[in-house]
Amino acid sequence: MNEQDRLYNILMEQGSIGRKNGRRIESPDLLTESDGVTRPAGTENDKKTRDYFVSLCRKNGFEPFIDIYGNIFITLPGKESDIIMMGSHLDSVIDGGMFDGAMGVFSALEVLIRLREEKYKNRKTIVAAAFTGEEGSAFHQPMLGSHGYAGLISKDDLWKLKNRDGKDFKSAMQDIGYLGTSEFTGKPGYYIEYHIEQGPMLEKMNMGIGIVTSITGQCVIRVNIKGIQGHSGTTPMDMRDDALVKAAAIIKNVNSTAMETSKKFNNHSVGTVGELNVEPNRFNVIPGHVCMKIDLRSEASDSLHYMKDIVISYLKTFKAPVQFSIITDVEPSIMSDDVINAIEKSLSDLSFSSMKMPSGAGHDAIPISKISEAGMIFVPSHLGLSHTPLEWTDFSYIEKGVQVLLGTVKNLDAEK
Repeated sequence: MNEQDRLYNILMEQGSIGRKNGRRIESPDLLTESDGVTRPAGTENDKKTRDYFVSLCRKNGFEPFIDIYGNIFITLPGKESDIIMMGSHLDSVIDGGMFDGAMGVFSALEVLIRLREEKYKNRKTIVAAAFTGEEGSAFHQPMLGSHGYAGLISKDDLWKLKNRDGKDFKSAMQDIGYLGTSEFTGKPGYYIEYHIEQGPMLEKMNMGIGIVTSITGQCVIRVNIKGIQGHSGTTPMDMRDDALVKAAAIIKNVNSTAMETSKKFNNHSVGTVGELNVEPNRFNVIPGHVCMKIDLRSEASDSLHYMKDIVISYLKTFKAPVQFSIITDVEPSIMSDDVINAIEKSLSDLSFSSMKMPSGAGHDAIPISKISEAGMIFVPSHLGLSHTPLEWTDFSYIEKGVQVLLGTVKNLDAEK
């Protein structure tokens, strides 16, 4: 089996883990809405995916190290202690896709295998990492393992986080056998994350590779809106206090503000309300309470602050009182020029089409960029779809991305 067939079979096999029907799907034409991949951190499906990854590591001569955050590391030792790290995550959203995160982890392993097979003499130590809980689909907060590894959250604070079933992080990871007893020593000088784009731009521009320049900052605002619950048939329209109607006005403001910001700054700025909890949530009852989350993102600090200021000002002066709090406030992460240059050099050697672009989604590269020179490589998402069972990336693009990743690692290894 050649190296391309090996990676292809690995990615197809891991893609079946977490599907209710367990199907192995090798074409986007075969995907349906019933083929979602569900493997939140600390669940049985997360364990199965980890077990598969660990078995492949050992089969290929790499002994995994599991740290106190559940992160998995494998190492190709070099003459020097300086570390080049590749990484991403194995967990998924509920009913997500088969490539989001996992492609980068299994591809990082593939790069280590190819380096060993070609008897490459690396100067620096090269590490592949699978970080825990990037999606936040289990413990309500994203990028848990990478935040822990980067020292941005303490062990005690991380361990006591509770998932949607009320189980704390420590217990959940112990239950699946992936809670280590010590930290992984050493921090990377360089970090590269290989990922699907999760958006439409590469496909739209007919480009095979995306070179990420920045990862958008994010502000998440929780809003509570009160109204008066009442009978939908007997309460006259001019006597209603409908909490959902108030919420709709706020949603409209978020949408118009994001559109204005994107045009004003000519960049990637977006605003979304994707989570609404309506009470009592009955078709024949006027909503008395709505809790929702506003998700504001932008590739630049000035546009993020502009958008945030407008939305918060609107909430403060809203015609009816609302309660709100900021639960996430993260500045954009600018990717390293050194890593971008190494990616570009790899691309010039391979002659693949590429474009520079921001990432609209969050990634483990955000916390790792606080302790390392970080960069990201994107490959196209079919129809721009991700976080859906219909997510797909053609293997021809995946293989090109792995070649770029391999070349980038070599270029960074040559850096003094």
